Amino acid sequence: MKIEKIDTWVLRVPFLRSTADFDNAHHELIGVTVHAEGVTGMGYSFITDTAGGVAVKALLDVLFVPRLIGRDPLRVEKIWGDLEALTHRMGTGINRFAMASIDIALWDIRAKVNGNSLAQEIGQIHEQVPVYGSGKAGNRLSVTELVELSEQYIDEGFDAVKLRVGQDQKADPLRVKAVRDALGDDVGIMVDANERLSYLEALNLGRKLQEYDLVWFEEPVQYTDREAHVRLAQQLAVPIVGGEHHCSASGFVDYVQSGAFSVVQPNICMVGGVTEMVRIMRFAELNGVGFAPHLMTDLNVHLAAATESVVYVEYFPWLEPYTSNRLKIVDGHAEVPDVLGHGIEFTEETFERYKIA
Repeated sequence: MKIEKIDTWVLRVPFLRSTADFDNAHHELIGVTVHAEGVTGMGYSFITDTAGGVAVKALLDVLFVPRLIGRDPLRVEKIWGDLEALTHRMGTGINRFAMASIDIALWDIRAKVNGNSLAQEIGQIHEQVPVYGSGKAGNRLSVTELVELSEQYIDEGFDAVKLRVGQDQKADPLRVKAVRDALGDDVGIMVDANERLSYLEALNLGRKLQEYDLVWFEEPVQYTDREAHVRLAQQLAVPIVGGEHHCSASGFVDYVQSGAFSVVQPNICMVGGVTEMVRIMRFAELNGVGFAPHLMTDLNVHLAAATESVVYVEYFPWLEPYTSNRLKIVDGHAEVPDVLGHGIEFTEETFERYKIA
């Protein structure tokens, strides 16, 4: 089997109002469609709040695509390693986003050729995976809106929600308390500071919030400050989690082995695709930490279904308006789609309205 053609494209889609930190926030999706002897695979990655999609597309068009024509698309891990070797002197930046788009598309093809869903191709062991509601809890929402949207998730079948904190540390305890009071003690609540805090700010806020029986405190400080994460994990009664900005499996090693993270949250786009995500999953299994992949829900349900280390998948509905597929949520779990490949398809209207390159 040989790759015959690869199309590349960029979509610029608006961020959810309920989680945006500023007006006109958006995502740029960088996608590829790989054609191989009658079988197509689609892959995509995203960049948030910056017009960087065209840079990733240029890397795909100039460096990756010419080298992939004629290659066997089923040799996914070999191709990933070749692309990593080709770009390793770039460090881990836009090359990983480009690699992710290619890698996801190739896994899509391999699963289809083998008659499998992506979950089955990786090694599915779960038919459902636990999910929590995310993306409807931005810092700019009023307390009333925050409570109403959190209650909406519970009405939709979720049993855990995540709240954004860190922008107004004085107001945060009151906001979290309001949600806890509204939802009751049986609902899980996570908080995410998006790296906004210093170590002392995170320690102070964490001490105030831990009385609300939090599932975890996510990204309290800059992701590069491993020591701060370790100290917070030692001093707070709430688990410290993170990893969405780590760009490789190796980047998680010190954070797990030092006790900085109780749960790892890799971003499939940042790390370079399914191939590297599988390494992170297996590392989490071997080290007894949880796996809760970041953001890309429609892809992540397939990955999470193939590991015993899954604790949650983030359900962030930012792609729902643009795709034809919908996940089914029942009793706090998402049913893993029984489809060929990953099953994700962007609508024609989305390409017509949002394609910029």
